[in-house]
Amino acid sequence: MVLSAQRLARFRRDAGGVAAIEFAMILPLLITLYFGLTELVRAIDTGRKTTLYARTIADLSGRATNGSPTTTDMAAIVNAAGSIMRPYPTSNLQVAIHAMGVESISGSLYGGICSSYPQNARPVLTLNGNSGLPATPATFQYDGARYVLAEVTVSYAPIIGSKLYQTIFGARGLVFSRQISWAQRLDKGEVVMPGGSKCPTY
Repeated sequence: MVLSAQRLARFRRDAGGVAAIEFAMILPLLITLYFGLTELVRAIDTGRKTTLYARTIADLSGRATNGSPTTTDMAAIVNAAGSIMRPYPTSNLQVAIHAMGVESISGSLYGGICSSYPQNARPVLTLNGNSGLPATPATFQYDGARYVLAEVTVSYAPIIGSKLYQTIFGARGLVFSRQISWAQRLDKGEVVMPGGSKCPTY
């Protein structure tokens, strides 16, 4: 059966309408994928920068001036390292830096907090493996070991869909937490955070 020119023209017009409908149906999915991938990349990058930030402040604190940094010194370390987090905001960044010690008591090794910045960020002598503190790293499992532990927490701030993030991850949304241990690098002595005291020896 031969189609007339008029029917062929109508068919072409109908096909164009179908394409428009298909595009209208696919467009929301394409937009969702685009913004979803954008947020995923930003979230991954935020997590990576949080790790790098924690490593940097642990490293700088581990060789702080004469082992006795002032509050001003520690604030400078935290602020200087903050440039690592750019372009992400640091207003919701929470930081705690601890001078840690390990001692052998009656033949058993115990590690814990000797001093902290900010002062009393965690109770002094909180033992490793308790209250959210990580266990003593294998590198520092010897009598008299001294190291620095940096704890960093940052809440991810999505561009869009903050309510969706809260639905998935809870009221706080997506939160990145890092605990990085780093060796103290001093010629002698140990790092003591502002207002704190040296680790006890037994």
